[in-house]
Amino acid sequence: MFVGACTGSSEPDSGPASSVGSGTTAPVRSGAEASTTLAGSVATSGELEALTPAMFDQISNCVLTPTSTAGPFPTINRMNRRVIHDGVPGHPLRLGLSVVDRTCQAVSGAVVDLWHTDATGDYSEFTDGGSGKDESEGSTFCRGFQISDADGIVEFETVYPGWYDGWAVHLHVMVLVDDENVLTGQLYFDESYTEEVHRTGAYAPFGPPDTGWDDDRIIGTPATDGTGLVLAAAATGLGPGTLGLANLGFP
Repeated sequence: MFVGACTGSSEPDSGPASSVGSGTTAPVRSGAEASTTLAGSVATSGELEALTPAMFDQISNCVLTPTSTAGPFPTINRMNRRVIHDGVPGHPLRLGLSVVDRTCQAVSGAVVDLWHTDATGDYSEFTDGGSGKDESEGSTFCRGFQISDADGIVEFETVYPGWYDGWAVHLHVMVLVDDENVLTGQLYFDESYTEEVHRTGAYAPFGPPDTGWDDDRIIGTPATDGTGLVLAAAATGLGPGTLGLANLGFP
């Protein structure tokens, strides 16, 4: 269900799926049991499994803390869509997010807005001056929102983000319930996993990220505070790629 065509090839960069756990392991958070369990329970090829509440129950943090700045380049023209890659090349990423309240109960009908860079580190819609190709007004890749289902789950088809100058590799999220902004923050990718992905395909010309977790200006402790995505090599709609999961909790 992912990756994609503004420029370049529309074929997914599937190389990292073999090197980052073509089989059953893709540890994400240091010491996180959830990552190992998830990696052993999702298929790396064949039919896609539906995302279920049980998958998110494996994640220890159900309240996302701390909240943080929305970060740069929030979406101007919001689009209700699940497939957000617009055909830009990159490693396929199937992203599942579960919206929960302070008691860890699922919240249906929440609007989850997502935006991030493409494989080159470029944000769409803006002239961002980053490390990527810098498409601007009129581009829409890697942006969209979804409304949580009865189980509080939303799903996006996209590509693994590239790096943007001065920041650890991340996604931006905003959650609205009854038109009220209840959560704004960023989700982060395991550094070792990212290194494997970024050695291949559309990422390779840009080299490794220039900023890690230790040097990011606003990052907390993703391994324990709920902002670290649980990742595993998994089947996607465009072949081998990565499944990323997180709970989005609000107080």
